[in-house]
Amino acid sequence: MMKKLQKHLMLLIIILASAVFVCSCAKEESENPKKSQGDVISIQMREPQSLNPLAADNRSIRDGLSLCYEPLFEIGDDMKTEGVLARNIEVSDDCLSVVVTLKDSVLWHDGVSFTSSDVVHTINLLKENPSWEYSECVKNIESVQAIDPLSLQITLKRPYGQLAYSLTFPVVAAHNNDIDENIIGTGAYCFEKYNPATMIELKSFDRWHGGEAKIPKVNITVIRDAQTATTSFNTGIINAITTETFDSENSIPREKTLITPYPNTQYEYLVFNHNKRPFDSQIVRSAISSAIDREAIARECYAQNAEITNLPLHPMARGTEASSNATGYSLANTNELLFMEGFVKDEKTGVLRDKNSKEFTFRLLVNSENQSRIKSANLISRQLFAAGINVVVKEADFDEYEALIKRGEFDAYLGGTRLLNLYDFEFLLSKDGVLNNYGYNGEQMEAVLKAISSAPSDESRVSALLNFEEVFLREQPICGIAFKNENLMTAENLAGNIKPGLNAPYRSISQWEF
Repeated sequence: MMKKLQKHLMLLIIILASAVFVCSCAKEESENPKKSQGDVISIQMREPQSLNPLAADNRSIRDGLSLCYEPLFEIGDDMKTEGVLARNIEVSDDCLSVVVTLKDSVLWHDGVSFTSSDVVHTINLLKENPSWEYSECVKNIESVQAIDPLSLQITLKRPYGQLAYSLTFPVVAAHNNDIDENIIGTGAYCFEKYNPATMIELKSFDRWHGGEAKIPKVNITVIRDAQTATTSFNTGIINAITTETFDSENSIPREKTLITPYPNTQYEYLVFNHNKRPFDSQIVRSAISSAIDREAIARECYAQNAEITNLPLHPMARGTEASSNATGYSLANTNELLFMEGFVKDEKTGVLRDKNSKEFTFRLLVNSENQSRIKSANLISRQLFAAGINVVVKEADFDEYEALIKRGEFDAYLGGTRLLNLYDFEFLLSKDGVLNNYGYNGEQMEAVLKAISSAPSDESRVSALLNFEEVFLREQPICGIAFKNENLMTAENLAGNIKPGLNAPYRSISQWEF
């Protein structure tokens, strides 16, 4: 009898224990039905030809790899440099020599200590590969050498006090002999697995010098086009995307999307061919600039997501008040300037004619694959016609567009470029600049560009920028339109400190949480 009672009691205990276990599991599942999703952030990038961050030729690839690789400096919210891998920078009085001191206790993802030899290796790689975008950042560096494991000396080709703003490229490990396929960085996330053409899986680096990432994993889905990326975000496959990738022309973000704006150094501008009349006249160039309503372009072509400006100086980095005519729209001013140049409006056609009765007509070249610029070109055409200038918009695919510009077979074109240094405009405006493909050569411009680059202090730089603004507005070598802003879009279940930086949508990703 006693044995039967013990048997029944044991069976009852087992049943009760099983019930408690099942209930606790059910409760855990009901409280956190998507626990696996809460452990992983999903973003996207285009298919990379290489995992080398220095050779990345697409912004989404650079953004994705920024989770693993870090620069010496980044640009803070006040547009001043902040050390990431660097602790300090000292520029000599003559701005010809720079000493950079590095942070200690920084480790590569494989546990090797980060040292000055890695920075030397990275700079030399960029010098040896001029086709890489970041090579522009080291154009003024003559040589670099390690002083000790945590400091290095950079010798410059000419006075260049703004070097810190150029040291924003990702630093790579000197001992990584397979950089195209092997990710070894110092960032918040380290490489775990790569399925080519499908996904890069990252995990938080537990010895990261910046602390502990709140979300342990990031999956970077490889997506080949904007339409697929947009669908992936709107259906929840990925939970963060930038407007640079999102197809805003044909789609709207899903409901409850958090949209966080961040500044960009993508400068949009109109280029005149100085080797053709009448664009060899600075008065005519200034007249065209006055006839362009930049606010209307920002509103109608960039959905107000732009900082209008004539100058290639980012409005947030100005450090001084802009001139009242820096973005001034005035048809009256345009008419007066063109009248001074001998243009008279034909009453029948409404088009201006010069002293030789030649119509003021020109072709505006635009890349047919860039919808925002096509919209801008057509709007500019309408705006200039109001001033009596007939503009014919010519669309060309990118290869033809580039070829025509290279051969100088254009009257004017709409272009854009990302400034790698907030205060370096030489690549665009200097007579030897890599993007000066329009024949501009101004002695005063050369002088003010040199003054900016060699300014040893913030105060001297502000003074040099004021002189630059005066020369630019007088000579109007190109016609600036705007700096495009970007938005970071994140799903409703993402929270935490979502705070992008300049050109850096994922700057604070280690502080995101679900």
